[in-house]
Amino acid sequence: MIQQTYDKLTKEQKLIFLAGVFEGEGSFGFWGKDNKNNRYFRIQVRMTDEDIVVRFVDFFKLGYVNSHIPKKNHLKKSWKWTVAGDKAMDVMLQMAPFLGIRRKEKFEQCCQSFKQLPHLRKSYLTQLTKQSQTKSLPLN
Repeated sequence: MIQQTYDKLTKEQKLIFLAGVFEGEGSFGFWGKDNKNNRYFRIQVRMTDEDIVVRFVDFFKLGYVNSHIPKKNHLKKSWKWTVAGDKAMDVMLQMAPFLGIRRKEKFEQCCQSFKQLPHLRKSYLTQLTKQSQTKSLPLN
């Protein structure tokens, strides 16, 4: 029944719902060694509700989901959705208007760092620069 309710949501409502889940269960930032040529931007959501995690793949048509079985019996199995690189930036740009102030500020910092990484595609950097010039992320 709950799945049927989610299915009736508009695309924007689904995005708002996923951004809310991401706000609570997601993380983003740069991974890799300190050498800038090896670093990459990544977003992920990890939680014990597989059906919710799978909604990210279904909605964004990006990334992958893997499971983690804990070694300790008292812990639950969890699932993690991950997207990396410029596609992760695309996802964050979609969710950013619906995130809280702290995460918007952190994402703005990540955008600035992302632009400075030399191994990124030039076309994507041009697109990101144009977007940030035409409108900045709202912090309210």
